[in-house]
Amino acid sequence: MIEFKPALTENYTIGDRPTDVSIHYIVIHATELSYPDTIARFQNPNHVSAHVVIRQHDGHRTAMVAPKDVAWHAGNWDMNCRSLGIEQEAYVADATSFTEPMMGALASQILEWSAQYAIPLDRAHLLGHDNVAAPTKKVRTQMHRDPGWSFDWERLFQKLGVVPAPDLPVNIGQGVRIVTHYADLFQYPALESSVIGRLADALTYRASYGQEFVCVAEHGAWLAIDFNGQRAWLRQSQVSGIRRPILKVSRRMAIYGSTQSGAPATGFLQPDEQYVITDELAGLQTSDVAGHLTAHATHDVFKQIWYGHRLAYVKANEE
Repeated sequence: MIEFKPALTENYTIGDRPTDVSIHYIVIHATELSYPDTIARFQNPNHVSAHVVIRQHDGHRTAMVAPKDVAWHAGNWDMNCRSLGIEQEAYVADATSFTEPMMGALASQILEWSAQYAIPLDRAHLLGHDNVAAPTKKVRTQMHRDPGWSFDWERLFQKLGVVPAPDLPVNIGQGVRIVTHYADLFQYPALESSVIGRLADALTYRASYGQEFVCVAEHGAWLAIDFNGQRAWLRQSQVSGIRRPILKVSRRMAIYGSTQSGAPATGFLQPDEQYVITDELAGLQTSDVAGHLTAHATHDVFKQIWYGHRLAYVKANEE
């Protein structure tokens, strides 16, 4: 049984989803607060909320925002409009806080919403808060990093009953999926090599279970992928081959953290980079007018990719 404790109306936008906007994603969070403090935070004027909060010790679920409404949870308005948010009473730095009862309740909630809103059970649609794109360059450093590396994505998918696809051969120019808890990415195909990115920030050099990339080179037991605009090496044992459509970049190409009309580019892809296309979405023009959602589809079509650890979008007409 799910308890209902409504969030303060000032902390979310009233909508009529999926009539006005289809629900496309589920975003998983770690509260970094106790269960009572999280409930209190959403019931007071803090301009933040989530659809469901899950208690750590017993997996008790508390609904706070109706799925038809837009909770303010992702730090990205476009993602808020397209998603449902789940807060776990957990802490990024404490692996023991991600308890078995809470994981079971999380899986149950995801299965309910997946069936109701036709949300695919894959890593392109089941996201961590740390996978949400920054909508602008300016807020990139403010984006959240939960649920973090202690959260076990493979365990979640097992509880969801998702059977891994059969392993396919790994070939240059084809897609691969990360099949280990995470994979550290190196500058060269050797464990003695330095990681790419910044050693103090694992998001810059680590790929997560279920994320998909393109094999762009091979060397012995190693393969290379494009990650955050860099060539990065990982061991072949950490991936399986997949069949997916591929974005092959032929010229400098903008990437976006939002599908909203007029959203600014947050970076650029360079010629010869390759990325797996994990979805295709129509652009949106949405706003909050006096606490109510207004929404219109635009003529833009966006292709979704993994650009590093977070999602990114490219415009189909700019390929």
